[in-house]
Amino acid sequence: YHLTLADGTLTHDALFQPIDESKTSMQFSNGRTEMNFRDSYHFNIAAYELAKLVGLGDMMPVTVERKWGGKAGSLCWWLDDVVMDEAERIKQKKQAPDPEAWNKQMHRMRVFSQLVYDTDRNLTNVLISRDWKLYMIDFSRAFRLSHNLENQKNLIRCDRHLLDKLRQLDRSQVELKTQGQIKSPKSTP
Repeated sequence: YHLTLADGTLTHDALFQPIDESKTSMQFSNGRTEMNFRDSYHFNIAAYELAKLVGLGDMMPVTVERKWGGKAGSLCWWLDDVVMDEAERIKQKKQAPDPEAWNKQMHRMRVFSQLVYDTDRNLTNVLISRDWKLYMIDFSRAFRLSHNLENQKNLIRCDRHLLDKLRQLDRSQVELKTQGQIKSPKSTP
């Protein structure tokens, strides 16, 4: 839902996403099957908090949990200066004015996508601003229950700052910042 927020002084748009679905098995149109499928707004919030921990908070819009229309969901700050998504950039054959800076952003996004095991990192979930800043959105299908990388081929480069931040992560810090947004599957007796 595209919402307009106002406090009497400031007015700004936001995106509200209340989705929170779980299925034992999900069959996709491409033939892929995913067991223990989950599509949840909780993961948008957890991804934002984790991005801040690893120094990538500026690559995502602020995302918090709120209620609207009687439903809980993630509320994401609308990015005003976005001019296209990655799918549109490729379609128009546009090139970034600074290829090195662009590639650095792309590699950081790919590392983060692997960290959170995002199975829906498609080209429309990568937004580009007027000044060629890259933003990552929609992590509702992240945090899958796998110990393996989702797509190892995407890990070509990781800058030293991001690598240092990744090495500093610990479980208690992640749990504190994600505040229950990432839950382990219920164990069966």
